[in-house]
Parts: sequence; C-alpha cells; structure tokens
Amino acid sequence: MRESIGSTFLYNIIFLFIIIVMFLLTATLNYYKGYKVNSYVLHSIEKYNGYNAKSKNDIDRIFTGIGYSSENGGCSKRGNDSILLTNNSDNYCVYYYPDDRSSHEKNEKLTDGSGRSLYYSYGVTTFISVELPIVGKFKVPVFTKGERIYRFTGSCQIDGDERC
Repeated sequence: MRESIGSTFLYNIIFLFIIIVMFLLTATLNYYKGYKVNSYVLHSIEKYNGYNAKSKNDIDRIFTGIGYSSENGGCSKRGNDSILLTNNSDNYCVYYYPDDRSSHEKNEKLTDGSGRSLYYSYGVTTFISVELPIVGKFKVPVFTKGERIYRFTGSCQIDGDERC
C-alpha cells in the first residue's frame, strides 16, 4: 500500500512538470511570433524609407498573409521622445524617434544645418492575445525598436510632417 501512494505522488509531479513545460513552450512560441511580426513591420518601414502609404499597404498585406490575428491593445504614448504614428484601429503601434542619438553622442555635433539629428529610428509594438480558462483573455505587448537610420538631406520620414 505504501508503494502505491508513493507512485501516485511521483505521477503527480511528472504531470505537473509536463504542464509547466508545455506552458513555457507555448508562451515562447507566441512571443516569438510577436517579434517575427515586429521584424516584418520594421523591414517594411525601412524598405519604403519611413512609415508612409506604401509601407502601410505592405504592412497590411503582411498581417493578412501570415495570419496574425491580434486585437488592438490600445496604443499609448511612450515616455522617451517618441511620436505615435498609428491610430487605435490598427493591430500595431508605430513610434517615430526623430533624435536617435545615444546619451554619450548628445554632446557631439551630429545634427544637420537645421538642427535636426542625423539619425532617426522607428519602434513597433504588436499585441499577443492570450486566453486562459481560469484567468480569461488578456493582451501582452511586444515592443521592438529598429536600427538607426541615417537622415539624408531633404528626406521627410513622416507623411505631412511640417518639420521635414
């Protein structure tokens, strides 16, 4: 009788271990898919030299092509000099960073004739929708910031921006 109780306890530990491993594997795969979508969006923005009508059409094509069914999590302003470029009807948020110099570069002369920084970048946030039986449905934001992009003379990075 004592051995049957001990093996039942061992089976419970094995079952709990399998549940935890499956949960971690599922969470990792979903988070990876969020970063993959962010990478596609940033690639499209870099390909069309900024977030404009062409890149927006390409991003919409990407979202429908890969089957990323995410609900909007509500775009919010980030606190680090970013400009929100998307509205709340999209499945993603695009942030524009007009001055992408690091803290040790702020003292160096890295501006053009009009005082704008020579570098800019974009950031993208997508939302992973998770639904659990006991907890319910919630959204996890996935943020990715792109590489620094050199600002060529006379280039405007935002459609209709008066600062360009």
